[in-house]
Amino acid sequence: MASDSGLLDQRPGDSLNYFNASTGFFAHNFKLYLAPKDSEMAVVPHLPGNLTPEKLTVDYLRCLSDYIMEELNGAMRNDLSKKDVQWCLTVPAIWDEKAKQLMRCYAEKAGMIQGPDSPKGVPASPRPLHIILEPEAASAYCQDSMNESLAFKTGDRILIADVGGGTIDLVVHEILECDARGGATKVKEVVPSYGAIGGGTFVDRHFFKLVENRISCFKDYCERVNPSMPMHLFKWWQGVKLDFDGSSGYSAKFSLIRSGLDEEWQKYDRNRGVQKDDGHYRSLSLDLDDLRQIFDPEVNKVLRLIEQQIDTVEIIVVVGGFGGSQYLRKMVKKRFNDRMKHIILPMDPGRAICRGAVGLYMRRSYIQSRKSRRTYGIESARDAVSDDPSELVVKDHNGQRNCTKCFVPFVKKEEVLEIGHLIKKTFLPLSPSSKEIKIVVYSSPRELPKYVVEDDAQYEGSFEVDISSGMSLGIQRQIEVRMIFGDSLITVNAVPLNFGTREEQKGLVVRFDSN
Repeated sequence: MASDSGLLDQRPGDSLNYFNASTGFFAHNFKLYLAPKDSEMAVVPHLPGNLTPEKLTVDYLRCLSDYIMEELNGAMRNDLSKKDVQWCLTVPAIWDEKAKQLMRCYAEKAGMIQGPDSPKGVPASPRPLHIILEPEAASAYCQDSMNESLAFKTGDRILIADVGGGTIDLVVHEILECDARGGATKVKEVVPSYGAIGGGTFVDRHFFKLVENRISCFKDYCERVNPSMPMHLFKWWQGVKLDFDGSSGYSAKFSLIRSGLDEEWQKYDRNRGVQKDDGHYRSLSLDLDDLRQIFDPEVNKVLRLIEQQIDTVEIIVVVGGFGGSQYLRKMVKKRFNDRMKHIILPMDPGRAICRGAVGLYMRRSYIQSRKSRRTYGIESARDAVSDDPSELVVKDHNGQRNCTKCFVPFVKKEEVLEIGHLIKKTFLPLSPSSKEIKIVVYSSPRELPKYVVEDDAQYEGSFEVDISSGMSLGIQRQIEVRMIFGDSLITVNAVPLNFGTREEQKGLVVRFDSN
């Protein structure tokens, strides 16, 4: 699902709004709509017409999975279908639980896996979708591929920076167990995964902004005369982006001869009284200062994120599409080489995640534990106390004062959670006449939130449990809510304990609201 290219943004007034309707729409970076709400949402592309992030993602997954099946049938046997496949999707570590659940929903709609949103008559896989965090996949790949040349030992701490097109994800793993060859077989997460919006796509944005500043008529020319010009320039730029290493005297030129832009640019300047030599308009020239102006904002962002945990680790691994940038690799070495035991820069960093994801699925015991980035819990009511907000206090059927909208934590921020960690809490209905109970899940960046109406409390989803079979028990009907943490998704179940049929409610899973 990762893509490091990006050119076109149809947002009015944006520096990359070049293509017109007759040319079509180059859809890119739409997965940024799934980034956490506190990210730099101004960078998401505007989608024309009736296009939505859901439609684009579902179509992308459908086309991708169809292509994979064609390749498998050609390489293995011709009777395979999607129902024979275990599907895995990698996602950025900075995504919240809502975004991860949306990917599960979109995979169902794309016909990859069976579920309530699967299209009728499509042979989707009955196996559950496996969500894999991208830097964790990179960790598994690097530690597998490096164990012949680099022996790890128990206690080593490794920072993995996955620098892609739209996200920069970092995790810190401590090796718990090694095999005889020095390869890591079990690791734990030392700090909650972290990162930022950024990477290769934003370098592209800086480049096009410089082009617009240099050639004032560029945007108008592309919209009015030659809408394919940005794509030609973009293809050239991708080579420069990977090749640039920050060396003294480095420069790059894109020829404008016979493009029409050279004449348009010269005419534009002369109409405004600007007189320059004819040769000035024959190419777009970038010198070392120009390239640093383009690269440094994103490269420095990566360095700052690594710096946050640099004193806790001995090894750095840099992967992802933009991880192939020679300039980024050089700057990482320059900044951290004297402070690290090893800096690992794979030859093909863009493939590390895909290959590592396969290996990580095959040995799911590799990640032993994670640290929760947020506090997770559910909405409930309790006996009111004197400092509860008056607007949250109500009287129950017996006239007792209850405080509603309370946050009941199941796991606290930065708590260490082993894979499959199960937490159970029992709840009762507020009213003896209730026929159903609604389980509402919230998260918070605070360690001990008190109410779900706090400004930074985030709604994660909800589902309802039928409790009508135990009406004779009134408010003594016990509902056990179970949360399973530690994997890349959070599962929530609700089970009646003292009424009805226990199996009837087992397996209810939160379906996060796509809105």
